[in-house]
Amino acid sequence: MIKVGDRVAPIFDMGAVGIVVELKQSPVKTWMMGGAMSQEFRAVIKLDDPRDRLVEYRCSELMRID
Repeated sequence: MIKVGDRVAPIFDMGAVGIVVELKQSPVKTWMMGGAMSQEFRAVIKLDDPRDRLVEYRCSELMRID
């Protein structure tokens, strides 16, 4: 589970390493046979680049870096 303060990198862009500063819940509009899916978590990440950019990824797309 990803938590605030973890160092993470997106699985498909391993060069974008940063620290999680916030977790958000966002609604999912997908319907399945049994009903609607639950909400998904999105992480706001402060990247390690000199410009201190903030980016947002789904938690399922992130990998913790130790």
